[in-house]
Amino acid sequence: MILDLSPIANIDGKKLDIDVEIDFDNNDMGICFLKPVRVLGRMVNMGGSLELSASASTALRYTCDRCLECFEREFECSFDEVLKKEDTRLEDENPDAIYFQGNSLDIDDIVLNNIIVSLPLKSLCSEECKGLCPKCGQNLNLEQCKCDTRVSDPRFDVLDKFFE
Repeated sequence: MILDLSPIANIDGKKLDIDVEIDFDNNDMGICFLKPVRVLGRMVNMGGSLELSASASTALRYTCDRCLECFEREFECSFDEVLKKEDTRLEDENPDAIYFQGNSLDIDDIVLNNIIVSLPLKSLCSEECKGLCPKCGQNLNLEQCKCDTRVSDPRFDVLDKFFE
C-alpha cells in the first residue's frame, strides 16, 4: 500500500490519518493470513521526521507448538515508527529510523515487520494442550496412549531390577 505523504511533507504538525487494508496472501515468511490486515493509525510531521503510530489487526492460522494441530486466532498489534527522508541520512544516522525517498511511502514492509516481531514465541491451541506422546506421537488431546512414559534414572536401574 503506497501512502501519499505530500499533504503533510512540508507542514510541521500536520497529521495524516491512515485506515487501509493490506492483503499479504503470498508471503515467504510462513505466516498464514486468513483475511487482509487492517491498519489504523496516524502519521504526524514532527519537523524533520514523520512519526507513525498505528495498529494492525487480522486473523492468522497457527500450528500448535505442542500438538501440531492447526488453529485460528485473531491477532492485533500496535507499533510506532520514526520515518525520515533519505536526503537527511548523511546528517543524522538514526539506527531506529526508517528512511524513504520522495513523497510516497510503501507501508507493507513496515506493517509486516511489526507483525512478525509481535507474534507469540510459542503458539498453543489452548493452555491445557497436552501435546504429543514422546514415544508413539499420539495426540494426547484426542486420546490417551498406552505408552510407558515413566522417566527413570539410569543410576537406579539396578535397584529397579531388585524389586522385580
